[in-house]
Amino acid sequence: MLINLLNISPRVSFDISPRVSSQRACRASISQEINLARNYLSGSIPSEWGLLPLVNITLLGYRLTGPIPKEIGNIITLERLVLENNQLSGTLPPELGRLSNLKRLVLYASGLSGPIPLSIAHLTKLKDLMISDMTGPEFFFPPLQSMTQMRQLVLRNINLKGELPSYLGTNTTNLTLLDVSFNKLTGAIPSSYEELRDVENMYLSGNMLN
Repeated sequence: MLINLLNISPRVSFDISPRVSSQRACRASISQEINLARNYLSGSIPSEWGLLPLVNITLLGYRLTGPIPKEIGNIITLERLVLENNQLSGTLPPELGRLSNLKRLVLYASGLSGPIPLSIAHLTKLKDLMISDMTGPEFFFPPLQSMTQMRQLVLRNINLKGELPSYLGTNTTNLTLLDVSFNKLTGAIPSSYEELRDVENMYLSGNMLN
């Protein structure tokens, strides 16, 4: 039977270790979605998923560990990558910059460390980029100039430093949410932000802006 969706209902507890996941990957070789939202997951993200033509990976839980496999960057069909509320480790692999069709990247409280790789600039179709609570060194604002379709941008508490980029007010004029709170940003708020007329919520607190 052709499998288009793997969607496990809430409060299921299981292991997604590489041995188990590789067997499932073979049986579900044309899977398009892996949605394991709000489950009691354990184990790590299988590198074997990089062989599947997925459009959605949603892993919301509290027990996933280990790094994001660089092989995930091979899934050029991927449109949504949600790894919210886990205990992952390491940094975002630069290979994620290959996900040319990615529209939604959510990494709230995922356990990852910064910085955000410069290769993120290649994700020109992103509409939602939402990252919070990263540890690691301070780093400058990532290059998001080419993300003209962006509607929700959250980079909260991830050790950003330097000034707010003026291009957010000129290149991402469709923004409805901007949250860069609780970083180490300095300087003035660019006057170009007055052009963000669709913004419903803007959070800049917890910085050293003037």
